[in-house]
Amino acid sequence: MKKAIFWCLCCLALTACKSGVEIPEVLANHPERATFTKLDDKSNQFIKLFNGTDFTGLYTFDSKRGREKGENPNYTIQNGMLCFAGDDPGYVSTEASYKNYYLRAKVRWGEKKYGERVNSPRDSGIIFHFTQDRVWPTSFEFQVQEGDMGDIWLTGRVTCTDSVGVAHPIGRNNRIVKYADGELPWGEWNQLEMICWDDNAEYFVNGVKVNDLHNLSLTEGRILFQLEFADIYYKDIELLQLK
Repeated sequence: MKKAIFWCLCCLALTACKSGVEIPEVLANHPERATFTKLDDKSNQFIKLFNGTDFTGLYTFDSKRGREKGENPNYTIQNGMLCFAGDDPGYVSTEASYKNYYLRAKVRWGEKKYGERVNSPRDSGIIFHFTQDRVWPTSFEFQVQEGDMGDIWLTGRVTCTDSVGVAHPIGRNNRIVKYADGELPWGEWNQLEMICWDDNAEYFVNGVKVNDLHNLSLTEGRILFQLEFADIYYKDIELLQLK
């Protein structure tokens, strides 16, 4: 028994050494693991989309100010966190576009809610595979909302099929409700993970797989983090390329 445990530990260590990074559990156990060839490249390292100190590689966008670089009253950096506050919907986005990647981030709600959503659940989201700035761009969304963390929203002229093969066509915003729940209570940090490969995407909340979508009509683009009438904090935003 002790020998078996020893060899298992050795194999795990060898896998991490071979890839050059510690492979997250949701990737190590993934049924498509063999196709994620960059995980076996020692030069492949996590990309810090937010470095914890400034807006390098990022920009902000909202309906009043348009596209800007650096802090403004709605988007600040405090203690290694991106802090979102205010009643003008918008986002912080990556400048670069990405495809075939694993994304992780930590998120926690603040206190205040604003405007039309003051009596509604706090709302935010991670939008990915978008190319044109607007509120909200044509894209797919990892919904970050109290009680609904892990729902899918399709915005604009995008299509996909859901986890049971139902097609979601062009024509209106579509919501695909999560099929599991991993969300923690208000005030705690939630770990969000997403795997995007080819025309597929999977969502995880605190290690629980909560949703997946397939046959995506968009497979590459920028990634944004929403401000939508509620204070929210993001940190530890990292991306690892898969292919």
